[in-house]
Amino acid sequence: MPMKYDKLFALMKERGVTTYTIRKDQVGVATLLKLQKGEGHVDTRSLESLCKYLECQPGDIMEYVPDDLNITAK
Repeated sequence: MPMKYDKLFALMKERGVTTYTIRKDQVGVATLLKLQKGEGHVDTRSLESLCKYLECQPGDIMEYVPDDLNITAK
């Protein structure tokens, strides 16, 4: 999948926010798993909720990586 959410988890760690807190307060378990695995599609409402909670912009929590770069990076 071309969207990577490594930035989200780095930001959470930097701010002391746990995955439990995110799951409890912002997004469901299925969405959190999609974010962690980088698989499937994440709803824009979930991204909006995370940005509002973390007081950041979408680019602070995700990045686009074309599929051909994902293959070579593995």
